[in-house]
Amino acid sequence: MKHSIHHRSLSLGIFALTVLASWISNRHTLGDDLTDAFAKPTTVQIADQSVTLPPPTLAADLDSDAQQRRITPLLRGLSFKQFARDSVVAPVRIYLRYITNEAGDRVGHDVHMIFIIHESLQTFSDQNIAKRLSGEASDDATAQTSSDVSAETLQSLGIDDAGPEVRYRNVEFELLDKIQLTGLLRIAQQSSATQNRIDVSLVETFDNRWRFTDGRESDATGSSGEYSGFQGWLTATSLAGMDAVFVEARFVMHEPKRWFAGSNYVRSKLPLVLQEAARDLRRRFKAGP
Repeated sequence: MKHSIHHRSLSLGIFALTVLASWISNRHTLGDDLTDAFAKPTTVQIADQSVTLPPPTLAADLDSDAQQRRITPLLRGLSFKQFARDSVVAPVRIYLRYITNEAGDRVGHDVHMIFIIHESLQTFSDQNIAKRLSGEASDDATAQTSSDVSAETLQSLGIDDAGPEVRYRNVEFELLDKIQLTGLLRIAQQSSATQNRIDVSLVETFDNRWRFTDGRESDATGSSGEYSGFQGWLTATSLAGMDAVFVEARFVMHEPKRWFAGSNYVRSKLPLVLQEAARDLRRRFKAGP
């Protein structure tokens, strides 16, 4: 059975996970430790609300005991051994929290995801695997695309930090078969011998847009609109004493009220989508180059 990275119902989860895989393949080692700035909480604006994006669970230099002590509280009843078993269907822990405004209205989502893949960190740097994970080697050309950004576009937006560790990509992908998002992402990367990390954020000065893909219109406001409010990070950390990688993703995203009219659609669908995305990633590593 073919597991396509472009399967439309997985677009959001695959979007996050394959950004990690495809950009990690071009990593640049910056030293033995990631900079202090990457180990601190970040404040993000979501619909005029200040939201804290915590740092990763694992620092790059922890030993096996320290890693397990930090991971175990996130497992909520599972033992580390159960969580770390070598299986496509091994546990994937996903935590969702609503982001609300002062009136108590939901304006977005805080998403936290952790799982383990039984491959070395070096495997994440293999170009062929990264291309397969990012869809570049797939012949199935449905929902998700990304492309480079011209120097002229970056200059017009006042962006001057592009380089080996900071890149910009035009992206287009479909969210849960309902919403198409197009926009410009800033992707910053750092790595050490034991941990790779990227930070992804929507460039707010760009004309990021959303539109319905299921034929709906939102009353008199139409079927599309401007979009802002997405930021997150993803890490792949080598587990000491194991030939395995701890993958962690944390992101916050704005959900305009027009999307689902206040329903719990995103919260009801997203855990299954992300779980299957993690399993699909495991399948691809097990399948080999």
